This record gives sequence, C-alpha cells and structure tokens, in this order.
Amino acid sequence: MPDKALTKAPNTNTLDIKWNDVSVRQWRNLVRKAGQSNLLQSWPYAQAVLVTERLVGKFATIYWQGRIVGICQVLEQRLLGVFHKVRLYRGPLWLEPDIPQEVHEFFWSEIQKRYPSRPWRFRYFLPEMPDTEENRALLSKFGLNRIQTDGYSSIWLDLTQREEVLRANLKQNWRNTLNQSEKKGLSLELDTEGKHLNWLLKLSEMDKILKEFKGPSPALVAHLKRFTKDRGEFLLLRALHDGEAVGAILLFLHEGSATYLVGWNSQEGRDARAHNYLLWNALLELKKRDIKWLDLGGINPNDAKGVTFFKKGLGGTPFTLVGSYN
Repeated sequence: MPDKALTKAPNTNTLDIKWNDVSVRQWRNLVRKAGQSNLLQSWPYAQAVLVTERLVGKFATIYWQGRIVGICQVLEQRLLGVFHKVRLYRGPLWLEPDIPQEVHEFFWSEIQKRYPSRPWRFRYFLPEMPDTEENRALLSKFGLNRIQTDGYSSIWLDLTQREEVLRANLKQNWRNTLNQSEKKGLSLELDTEGKHLNWLLKLSEMDKILKEFKGPSPALVAHLKRFTKDRGEFLLLRALHDGEAVGAILLFLHEGSATYLVGWNSQEGRDARAHNYLLWNALLELKKRDIKWLDLGGINPNDAKGVTFFKKGLGGTPFTLVGSYN
C-alpha cells in the first residue's frame, strides 16, 4: 500500500489496465496469488450479487512492466439508460509486495477516468488500503471524497503458523475459556453442503433484530452457498451438546484465504463456551484445507465491544481501512 509522499508522476508507458481479460480460473489463481484476499473480491461474490442485486462484475487486471501486479473487481448496474451504480468493495488486491507509488496513482487515476463523478452516477468505493494520511491524500488527489469517518476494521489471523503456536498466541483468558469448552462434552459437526444453512440464517436474523446489528442479507448468503459449495468453499460448523445444536459459525473460503461471516449461540452454548470451541476447530479445519489467512469478519470497538474483545482474543493482527469514498 502506498505510504510515500505523492511526488512522482506515473510513467504510463509501463502501466496498463485491462478489463474482463481473464477467465474464471485465471481470476481465481490471481486472487490466490494476492495472499490476504477478501470475500468481496472473489468470483463467487460477484456471481451472488449479480443474482441478488443485479450488479454486474467488471474484472480489472493491473499491469506494470509487462506483468500483472494487481487486480480489482468493480460492480456496476445501469438503470433506464440514465442511472449508474458503481461499487468497488475492498480492492484493489496487490500480487507483489512494495508496489511503487506510481502504480497506485495510475490505478486511481484510471478509476476516476472510467467512472468520473456526474449526475445520476452513484459511486461507492471502499479501498483495500490502510487508514493513513498518505492514503487519504492519494484518494483526495484524484477527486474522491471521504463519506464515512470510520473505516472498516477487522483482524487477520495467520494460519501458516503451527497449531501449537496458534494456541500459544491466544490471549490467556481466551485460551482458558477454550480449555473449559473442551471439557463441556461438546461435539463438532461439519456441514459443507449447506443443509443447516436456513436453520442458521433464521436464528442469526433473530439475533440481528434483538441486538440491533447489521449483517449480510440471508439472500446473499444463500447465493454465496450456491456458488461455493461445489468447490468445497462453504464451511458451516455446529457445536452439539447431547445431540442438540447449541452454537454455529459460517465461513466462506476464497482461494488461499477465508472469511468468518455468520455466528450464533444459544444460552446453553454461551454457558458451554461453544463459540471458542467452534472458532478453534474452524482454524484447525482451515489449516487442513491449506487456507493461509482468516479474516475474522469485522470488529467495531464502539458499537460491538464484546464481539471485538472476543475476536481480539484469538491473537491476530487488527487492521483498519481508509474509509468509504464517492
């Protein structure tokens, strides 16, 4: 991500962006090469929002010195030949470390040229860039206006570490609670086909209403299942006690990374520390599948202190993005 002063002008002779120039398989391989990828830049996400929101994915490959160094999925919708909705969620993804400043500047200048601000065009950009003064200045330089003061925050968990290292890195209180959960007689059930998805979505929707928090729509999650389960990228784990489900979590895999998307606990599950049990076993299952990074699905220290404290207990690396722009 750019973090130097904005002084060097782009050398456009070595820079290019091509749109819709790669196959599905090539896009998946590029997402894997990006390492810490996110669900919103994955091919299944584009297919799911096409069905649920009629947003059409446009797939950019960013070239520098003759090779692809970055990718970005942009979602568009045109209505009545007048209205134009543009959504860029958590992109671009970079395939190499230490991408030069000129490449970052070139990308955002091209985005501005392709989608200039105008009446009846509704732009929403959530750049995959750390919240730094340098990055804010870069986006401002290309005419993007910050519309949300708080950037998206979450935690990355490095799953390339050995199991014993992951366990040692847990915060002491989280590890103690995990130890307790392993003595509560819980058993684990894996669902890779989605047979329990409707059950989980009904319970999580009730939680959203009671606790007044936002989350992905059931329709979007259902279509994500549709486009992921045949490739083994859908993972629902349930904690059972005496044969009854007392907790569940849902994760989606996207090439070499995964995202924790939905969770639910009954009161019995909370008493048995089922969420600790489920997340720990999810880490082990992801490692078996050669997943290297887990995005814990967002934190909010202001409005969801308990969830934030719980997720931080896993010992990952918190991050905050630069915010939303139009």
